Amino acid sequence: MVSIFKISRRILKQSFRKKSNIITFLLLPIIGVFVALVFNTTKGTTIKVGICNLDIGHISKDMINTISTNKKFEIIDLKQEDINNLVSNNVVDCALVIPGDFSDSIYNNKFDSIKIVTMQGKEITAWIENDLNYYISNLTDISKVSEGDKEMFDKIYSGYKDQKLKLNSIKLNDESINKGVTKSSIGYLMLFMMLGSSVTANCIIKDKENRTYFRIFCSPISKVQYVFSNVLASLLIILMQIAVILIISIGIFKLNFYINIGTLIIILVSFGLVSIGFGIIMAAFSKSTAQSSQISNIFILPTCMLSGCLWPIEFMPKFLQSFANIFPQTWVLKAVEDLQHGMTLWEVQSYIWVTIAFAFLFFIIGIIEFKRDENLKRFV
Repeated sequence: MVSIFKISRRILKQSFRKKSNIITFLLLPIIGVFVALVFNTTKGTTIKVGICNLDIGHISKDMINTISTNKKFEIIDLKQEDINNLVSNNVVDCALVIPGDFSDSIYNNKFDSIKIVTMQGKEITAWIENDLNYYISNLTDISKVSEGDKEMFDKIYSGYKDQKLKLNSIKLNDESINKGVTKSSIGYLMLFMMLGSSVTANCIIKDKENRTYFRIFCSPISKVQYVFSNVLASLLIILMQIAVILIISIGIFKLNFYINIGTLIIILVSFGLVSIGFGIIMAAFSKSTAQSSQISNIFILPTCMLSGCLWPIEFMPKFLQSFANIFPQTWVLKAVEDLQHGMTLWEVQSYIWVTIAFAFLFFIIGIIEFKRDENLKRFV
């Protein structure tokens, strides 16, 4: 046990000897929180909603007028052929396409849906969907009562429009901004966890290159003990990164994660094990530090991008969203999002178990490769 701690201490000293590693371990997570804060707070501005109304009835026009009273929306009239161009160039944040049979479908209680086109995911569409669902829900209730009688519908609808409502204006905190910032912060932290694991993996590879690895095994230390020493050192670095993120986010930026801190730590540590396991695989399969860097570049950043660590996963096409499920980062972010929406740790435990399963898989593959690969002369 003493030997394990000695090797772990040597790895930590070696890792923190380079200033660039200190930046990776500590400074970059802080920058990640700041970037997430800037990126998400820009979403508090007015949402530009383009509307293409193909319906000629008064119901759709009334609905548009009602939506336009919400100060969060800036309504822009669109032609159907311009929608894709305007959305892709961010002239509008989203576009609504009201079908030509909208009014008739409401009268006959056969309403299906209004098409929403966007490239910015649920963070944008949730607001407009909420207003639409509320308004259309009232219309469908009237339609059910009128039972297809257009005159009765118009009479009830007229009373609904003319009712006098007293509105009290109060200021509410937009929790979606805080949730977006904290979720993005966790995404960046996972990226830097994996980068940190590549640093400690390089310690093993350098030991192989300079033959320290061989000399260590001339002593009573086994390969399993040596690997465990690296795991322990990596785990300490990851715990340090988690602590830095939580202290900076809560203590300085005053962010609310909307998750119990103990639960959040459990989730992050589970992914920390994934990062460590990935580092072990890198060390086991890499022939040199150069090859290790190549593996790191190929896997770490692309998987974090596809998993939604750097931007909301809703930004991506549906097939890529499904493909993202093969990466552990996706399951961590799913757990975080569900917890932020009120679920308990027990309800998201399946996501955590999937993450831990990835970690065990990586550990098993790495250890098997270490035991299989006895030809140390390949390392030059």
